[in-house]
Amino acid sequence: MNPPIDLAKTKLGPKEREAVTGFCDELVTALGDGLEAIVLCGSAARGDYRPGRSDINLLVVLETIEVASMKKVVAAVVPSRRHTLAPIIASKASLRSSTDVFPMEYLLLKEAYQVLWGEDVLASLDVRREHLRLRCEQEIKDVLRKLRSYYVMSAGRNLGEVMVRTVGGFLETLRVTISVLDGTLPSRVQVVDVAARTFGIDGGTLRQVIMLRSMDVPPPPAEAEELYDRYMALVDRVAITIDETR
Repeated sequence: MNPPIDLAKTKLGPKEREAVTGFCDELVTALGDGLEAIVLCGSAARGDYRPGRSDINLLVVLETIEVASMKKVVAAVVPSRRHTLAPIIASKASLRSSTDVFPMEYLLLKEAYQVLWGEDVLASLDVRREHLRLRCEQEIKDVLRKLRSYYVMSAGRNLGEVMVRTVGGFLETLRVTISVLDGTLPSRVQVVDVAARTFGIDGGTLRQVIMLRSMDVPPPPAEAEELYDRYMALVDRVAITIDETR
C-alpha cells in the first residue's frame, strides 16, 4: 500500500495537484499489477515549475508496453490535459538498457524527482561517465555546427534568433559536461560562473546571450554579429575541452 501522494513541497497549485493525484489514481485502478511506478520529474520536481508555461512531467513505468496499456494512460491524461500533464512511458527493462544512449536525460532525471507511486526505478540506474562524455561532445559540437550553418545559410541575418534557440540546451549540456570533468552537477543558477572557471570562457558573453531571451527588440545587426562571433568561440572552446577529456 503506497502512502498518500504529498505534493505540498512542489510549486504546483491546488488544481495541478488535484490533476496529478487524479491521474495517478486513474492509472493505479486501470493498470493494476501492470503499473510499476509513477514518478514526478522535471521542473515540478526541481522546484522551478512555472504555471501556464511548464509541463508537469510524469515518468510512467509499465510492466509491458503495448497499445492496450497506452490507451489506459491516454484515458487518464485526457481529463487533466489542460494542466499540461506530460507522461513519459517506459518499462524497467527499457530504462536499464537505455542509459548508454540517453545518459544525459537520465542523469537530469535522477537530479530531482519524487516517487508518487510504486518503486524507485531511478535510484539504481547506472549512468556511466564515458557515455555522458560522448553525449556531451555530440551535443556541444551539434550546437557549433548549427551556429556555423545558420550564419552561412542566413547570410548573417537574424542572428539573435538562433542564439536564443540554442542557448537553453547549451546551458544544460554545460552542466552535465562539468559533472563529467569534476563529478559535480552545478545548479542552473551557478552554471555560468562554474563554466567560466572550468573552461576558461567569458561568462559575460554567455550572460549576454541569455539576456537575448528576454529582449523585446533584437540588438542591432553589428552588435548581434559581434556577440555571435564570441558565442561561437565560446562553444568551440568547450567542444575542444570535452574532446580532449578522457
